[in-house]
Amino acid sequence: MPIHPRLKPLLRALPKNRPWLFTAPPSRKYPQGGHWINTKHLNKDFLKLLTKAGIKAGRKTGGFSIHSLRNSFETVCVNAGIPQRVVDTWLGHRSGRSMASIYYKLSDEDSQKFMLKVPLGIGKLAADASTT
Repeated sequence: MPIHPRLKPLLRALPKNRPWLFTAPPSRKYPQGGHWINTKHLNKDFLKLLTKAGIKAGRKTGGFSIHSLRNSFETVCVNAGIPQRVVDTWLGHRSGRSMASIYYKLSDEDSQKFMLKVPLGIGKLAADASTT
């Protein structure tokens, strides 16, 4: 999986030798924190934040959910000109009806090249942003 150039220094700054990248805060059961995040709790918390911000939340109401972030990422990438099969590979989609889903191979080099095209919230390509 390629890592976006803007994310690399943030990941490098994290403490090493930890079993999880994202961890839950301290709780009664885990007073030291640092344990895995329950995805059901994560989505519930996300929905609460959306509601508090006045944003439509939950699939039943046609609002956002954690899964919406995957959809948004895919849209941003495809709109940036990254081939659909590359995005599908990044998102872990291995099946599909086209033969490309079976035969398409994404090299690490090509994947990193495409990652440089993702305009993560800055309105310009990562390759251009790294020079400013």
